[in-house]
Amino acid sequence: MYPVMRCPSIADVFFFRDGSMVLWDVCPAQTRELFSVIQHVQVGGYERSDVIDLYSEAIDFTYGKQAGLLPTGEMVLSYGQNNWAKAQILEKIAFSHGMQRSVKISVIEEISDRLIASIKQIPDVLTEKRALKLDQKAVMKTMGQLLSLRGLINLHLPLNETPEAYWEEPWLEELYSKISRELDLSARIRNLNRKLDYAHQVVDVLRSEMVERHHVRLEKIIIYLIAIELLFEILHFLV
Repeated sequence: MYPVMRCPSIADVFFFRDGSMVLWDVCPAQTRELFSVIQHVQVGGYERSDVIDLYSEAIDFTYGKQAGLLPTGEMVLSYGQNNWAKAQILEKIAFSHGMQRSVKISVIEEISDRLIASIKQIPDVLTEKRALKLDQKAVMKTMGQLLSLRGLINLHLPLNETPEAYWEEPWLEELYSKISRELDLSARIRNLNRKLDYAHQVVDVLRSEMVERHHVRLEKIIIYLIAIELLFEILHFLV
């Protein structure tokens, strides 16, 4: 994130436990250098091009008497008040929390879209009454991915809750809420859950179809066994 028309030598970088980071006043050359430093310690990281092009947010900011958001979406950091240096750091952290959650949602959105694309033809197959090609391992893997995504969104991260650190600091909670609304976090999470609801329904249909086919196969095996037993009885009677 860059302030309007300036890129000073002093910058702030915030690292979050989930692996994301937010940069303030960091120029492109410094960003590339930072990526080079952290790539030796990161675990399960993304390609640098993907991070920059797909999994990033950029918002301008400026300074004013009171922290907040301008109608243009530009962030405002307080300046000139008592303890303004400490206040700025806390304001940056509150804004950063919203931005890193937005990026995290972007990652989950991209994974969800790929998952849904892999099963999008199934309703058409059912509508046209064509035979479904079912792979039990693939179906169970897809169901596991759906449950994992739901857990990330609603339990493990969780993305739709205000961080506990701001519960006792109303002014920071307000800044976090403002940036969250600006980035449509709640609406995007609701949309994600709706998409996953649909995907879960499709996978449930596949699972039901698999169970039905398994039952039919067992019934056929039982019928064949009964037929063979009857055949032996008839042969035994004739002999």
